[in-house]
Amino acid sequence: MSAPLWNKRLKCPFCKFEFETTRLRSSAVRIKETESDFGHVYEGECAYFYAITACPQCTFAALNKDFEGVRPEYEPKIMEASQKIRQSTKKRPDLFALGASNAETGIRRHELSIAFSKIRVYQDLKSLAVLYLHLVWLFRLIADREKERAAMAEAAKAYQDFHEKGGDLPEQLGEPGVLYLIGELNRRQGLFREARRYYERALASKEIKSFPRIAELIRDMMLVAREEMG
Repeated sequence: MSAPLWNKRLKCPFCKFEFETTRLRSSAVRIKETESDFGHVYEGECAYFYAITACPQCTFAALNKDFEGVRPEYEPKIMEASQKIRQSTKKRPDLFALGASNAETGIRRHELSIAFSKIRVYQDLKSLAVLYLHLVWLFRLIADREKERAAMAEAAKAYQDFHEKGGDLPEQLGEPGVLYLIGELNRRQGLFREARRYYERALASKEIKSFPRIAELIRDMMLVAREEMG
């Protein structure tokens, strides 16, 4: 049987530094439970710890699927930041070690990725929303309720922006799933009116018949929200 972790060698698109980063094999992922906002509870290694690739030379960071696809010629602010960091004598954050990772390192890598995402010329709203949602689940894992709630607010806003600006919706969620997720993130913050509004929009979506599991979730969480409101 293959080890769950392996090292991938790649090149940073901004500083051209070649380095290795640790990945988790998809065959090693074991999902124990899925929560109402789609966060997974894992048996063994947590996939969120290994979702970010970060260059140890210039610190550019992005989701694994995005890292090598960024076009540096279209991102002058990131290129400028990359050059300044390479020239700086300041100690770089301790985020780049190979091997087993943990929640704290996962959080810091995600925060670094968000910082780079925000200075991109082309704002990838879908990836930004995913980054904030990962932070929600990571802060939940370490039971930091205050930071989890703050990340929920950012994730809800990011998914609203993503939906309103007409990005390509995740196939497994479609429009009903994205609207439901926004509602669920609001419910978990105690914003019950906003939650109900998005649940109802999800149920009214033309696509809802294609997502029966989402429709079931919406009805279940509408009952939960009603009970929580008292």
